[in-house]
Amino acid sequence: MSPLERLLAEAIPVRPQPATPWGWTQQQQDAHWQALCNTVGTPGAQRPTPTVDAAQNAA
Repeated sequence: MSPLERLLAEAIPVRPQPATPWGWTQQQQDAHWQALCNTVGTPGAQRPTPTVDAAQNAA
């Protein structure tokens, strides 16, 4: 099954609610990333590094 077929079948894990009011634990983030990678057939893929976009943060 291709990644697109998995997406269309809604087999890709959805983001769970945070365990705490201020966000996810590192373990939750790691587990979710692994579940996504496994679902789309890229186990062990490196996580992207978050970047700050000044336009998004403009008040």
